[in-house]
Amino acid sequence: MDYDVAAGNICRTSIRFHSLHRIFPPLPNTLCHIGIQLPLTRLVAGKDFLLWAMIACIIPDLPWITLKLLVPAGLFDPYDLRLYCTAQASLFFCLFLSAALACMARQSGIVLLVLTGNCLFHLLLDPLEIKWGNGVHLVAPFHWNMFRLDLVWPEHPVVLAFTLAGFLVLLLFRKRLAAVSPAIARSPGKWAAGLVFLGLYLAGPLFFLDKLEEADTYYLRTLRLREERPGKAIEFDRVHYNAREKTVKTFAGERIEVVGSQPEHSGRVSFRGRFLSPGSFAIDSYHYHHDERDLASVIGLFMACTLLLHSVLLSRFHTRKNQQGS
Repeated sequence: MDYDVAAGNICRTSIRFHSLHRIFPPLPNTLCHIGIQLPLTRLVAGKDFLLWAMIACIIPDLPWITLKLLVPAGLFDPYDLRLYCTAQASLFFCLFLSAALACMARQSGIVLLVLTGNCLFHLLLDPLEIKWGNGVHLVAPFHWNMFRLDLVWPEHPVVLAFTLAGFLVLLLFRKRLAAVSPAIARSPGKWAAGLVFLGLYLAGPLFFLDKLEEADTYYLRTLRLREERPGKAIEFDRVHYNAREKTVKTFAGERIEVVGSQPEHSGRVSFRGRFLSPGSFAIDSYHYHHDERDLASVIGLFMACTLLLHSVLLSRFHTRKNQQGS
């Protein structure tokens, strides 16, 4: 697999992803996390664990990627699905998936530290961005209120700089990442333990959906109970706004009328306001987002998955070659 050619093709055809923000909710900025976390892991744990660190950069975002894929399919109730993904994205459940993956590794202890440390760091970086009605769950399941610091907007030059750094880091570390073998364990006991942790990661969130809805996380209770909306506060994080129709489209596909001073152009917009009726809300404030965050995320996820696949296939090739040689 020629990674240079693959990366070049992605850059040349990037314009095809330009309209993604018109179809799907905002994607996580994977490149930004890679730009910060991989160099730090290289400094603290060494180059042998960079592949695991890259995986950890994606773990907290896996539920949101799943949400983006499943909501348009219409297979599940969108509110229940988002509650499930919200629980799964908490630090508590990220640790279960980290444990499941660590059980697959020969050096399970060190890999577990790399995975859990990077998941925690990921969830400490996320609340630095201003995302109205958004946040992370660091102390779940004991407390389901969201934690947020709201320091910079997602398109702030600092965020864009680290996003570019993530792209450069993947290019600079690509040979090392592709050449590193995941060092998979062959112990049946480890794999059995890994399956238990994976089962907890997949099934555990189902027991906390009611708690999340009671906390009105992401205003999901407010949005679900349509007839009870009038008079209630609402915040939308980077929803698609249609200037011609003067409406926003929620993650569930519902269009809600916007009343008051609003942007002149369609695009990604964050809103704060209060419901006037079940189908309309009055704006208190808004912020128009000019970034190409989704494009960066698609590129980052593609590059990371390509490197991971390359590493796994190369490892299997070497293993089979050694078996044939012996």
